[in-house]
This record gives sequence, C-alpha cells and structure tokens, in this order.
Amino acid sequence: MKYNSHLRKKLQLRVALRLLGICFFGCLTGFLFFDSPYWMAGIWTSLVTIALFLETIRFVIQSEQKLAAFLQALRQNDFAITFSENKNSDSYDLHHAFNQLNDIFKRLRSERESQHHLLKAVLEGSSAPLICFEEGSGEIYLINQATKNLFQVPFLQKIDSLNRIDAGLTATIKEMKDGSRVTEKLKVSGKTSVLSIYAQHILFEDKNLKLISIHDVTSELAAKEAETWEKLLRVLTHEISNSAIPLSTLSSYIFEMAEKARAEDRRLTEEEREDMMESLRTIDQRSKSLKEFVHNFRQVNQIPEPHLEKLELSVIVKDTLQLFIRELERENIQITTHLTDQYIYADRNLTQQVLINLIKNAAESMSNMKENKRIEIGGSRESNRYIHLHVRDTGAGILAENIDHIFIPFFSTKKSGSGIGLSISKQIMQKQKGDITVLSEPGKGSVFTLSFIGLK
Repeated sequence: MKYNSHLRKKLQLRVALRLLGICFFGCLTGFLFFDSPYWMAGIWTSLVTIALFLETIRFVIQSEQKLAAFLQALRQNDFAITFSENKNSDSYDLHHAFNQLNDIFKRLRSERESQHHLLKAVLEGSSAPLICFEEGSGEIYLINQATKNLFQVPFLQKIDSLNRIDAGLTATIKEMKDGSRVTEKLKVSGKTSVLSIYAQHILFEDKNLKLISIHDVTSELAAKEAETWEKLLRVLTHEISNSAIPLSTLSSYIFEMAEKARAEDRRLTEEEREDMMESLRTIDQRSKSLKEFVHNFRQVNQIPEPHLEKLELSVIVKDTLQLFIRELERENIQITTHLTDQYIYADRNLTQQVLINLIKNAAESMSNMKENKRIEIGGSRESNRYIHLHVRDTGAGILAENIDHIFIPFFSTKKSGSGIGLSISKQIMQKQKGDITVLSEPGKGSVFTLSFIGLK
C-alpha cells in the first residue's frame, strides 16, 4: 500500500511538472510577444511550450496504451508479458508496478492450477469411481481411472457417451437431484454389478457441475465401503466449494475492478486498492486451507507398510507413556497399567502411533473434568492367537449416534479435530492383521481395544 501511494505521487508529480511547464512557457511567450521588445525570444519559448504540450500528450497516451496492454494480457490470461524496468526511464515506476501485479496474478494462476492438479490427484487415487460433469453441456470435467475401469472404456468426453453401455444408467445420473442416492444394475462384458450412485452438485467458475460417486455394492463389504466414501465425498465437496469458489469469485472481482478503472480512464482509488489487497489475502488463506486438507488426505492414504517383529507389549506401552508423563501430571490424570509378559507381532513405530492417538484422545475427553480423571491400560488374551490391549478412560464418552462414524476419515466430534487420528489407527491395525474396536457410555467413559497377533 505504501509503494502504491509513492507510485501515485510520482506519476502525479510528473504530470503536474509538465502542466506547470506548459503554463509557465505559455505565459512567458505571451509576455514576450505582446509586452516586450524581445519577440524573437517568444518564438523559442512558443516552441518549448508546444514541445511540452506534445510531450504531455505522448506521456498520457503511452501510459494509457501500456495499461490497456496490461489489462488485455490479464483478460487473455497471458502472463508472459513483461515491461522494461529502466531506472532512467520516466515509466520505470509504472513498469515496476505492472510487473509486480503480473507476478501476483501469475502466482495466483499457478496456485490455482496446482490446486486443480491436487484435487485431480485425489480423485485419481480414489478406488471408488468418481466422475464430474457439467450439467448443461454434459461435458465431463473430471474422471478417474476407477470409472474407466468400471465401464471398460479408455476415455469419456460427454456423459451421453455412457448410452453405448447403458442408456438407463445415463438417464438416471442426469436426473439425480443434489444429495440423492440410487441403486442401479450395470451389465458390462457379461458381468452384472449392483451400483450405489450418489450425486452432489458443485458451483465452480459459474459452471453447474455434478459430482457422481459410484460404488459396487454387490457384497456386504462393498456396501459398507460405499457409505464411507459417500461421507468422504461430502468432505471433498465441502472443501472444493469452500476453497475453489472464493478463489474464482475474488479473482473475478479483482479483474472487474481493474477493468472498470480502465474503462473510466482513471487510476484505482485508495479504497479499491485496499479491497484488492484484502481479496489477495483471502485467496492466500483459502489456498493454505486447501493445501492442509490435501496434506491430511495424503496422510490417510499413505500409511507405510508395517515391519512386523516380535515386541513385548509392556515395553511398548511404557515407552509411549513416557511421552505423556508431564502432560498427565499437569492435567491431574491418574494412569495405571495392568500388563503381564505378553508378546505381540507388530510394527513398533506404527503401534506407538496408535497408542499416542488413543492416550491423547483419552486425555482430551477429560479436559472439562475436575476430578475422577483416570486412564487404565490392561491386556488380555483370546485363545492362542490374539492379544488385546485395552485403553480405558473416565471421560465424557461417545454418543451412540457417533460410535459408528468415529473411524471414518475426517469425522470428528471435536471442534479443532482433523478427524484422521482414529481413521489412521484403524488402518494401521488392519495392516498389522489386527483390529481396533470401541465400547463407550456417554458420561462414564470409553474403552478402546487393540487386537494383535499374539506370540507364545
């Protein structure tokens, strides 16, 4: 803002000096011609006046042409244009300002393209078929490999192209309302599948898009996965809408502001400049929010393969508790362990990560309590195959309507929670050929049970 004010003053000064020169030499010319015997000198002063007048016209026209060229480049998304920054030139400050704005718009476009590629990567990495198309034209905006595999086609440009496979399915997809879910049968290459289809509308860049999630629910397991992906789709839609729409709206607002100033042949006002800077700050914040969401999504999908080895359960628990000793003492939380010499087959680091999540959640569930704050960790054996580790707390517990959702990615009952801790813990335990379950009673606490492959 300080630099913009400095630039405005310098431009005003240059124009003012030229106008003052015209007035001075014009008056001097009149004096020399009519009130002085030195009329020959008046000829020279008149030439200087004319030269200053022509120079002022040239300066104004040149500045206007440069502004027009800059706005035309913005309109065409051409950010390759650059202006020479010769410090000895009268246009140095103007060129410098144009180049700075050009760099800002170039960075915004780059961030926007990066976000598009990241979102496309999220969709491409999904095991569930996802397809996004424009409702008016039917043109497909995004499609992942899972969708191509499902319909056994190398590519799709229009949603109507699905008529070659199943005309009824195409009509169903096009007629689906926002938030609706239907079940359809699909026969491809002689194989019949039962599909659960979910639709979500998105307004993006003045386009009415429809995001379709398709799941094969032929088996009971596929049906459960469909419910999980449906909820994840809502999160993806929410993040896309909350980030992409403001980015598009604010970018259009900045362009319209600059275009309006050019059409009215004026510079941006102080208020308009402040609006532009505020819009750019908002764009930056939403970009960071979307990057954080994608980072969390990657965490859920990039759990390393476990290195299974023989581990003493009590040692793993003891090492993990050392990380929380001071925090538990500060919160006046009493912790007790009841473990015998039991050995499990698991990954040390991943198992500690699961325990860290559980102990942290247990402590947070008692944050609003003043007394009777306890965490109990104990073990048990089921036949000769499984060893169970129980983490019990006396916290607030989990509501019955939430108990079936706590392991779903991005589901959280905490205001500041990311909703990935328990989801990651679930995946870690399953990768170790184990499991994690929960029992909870609101107001009395919860018990999380980790099941490991046991060793004699």
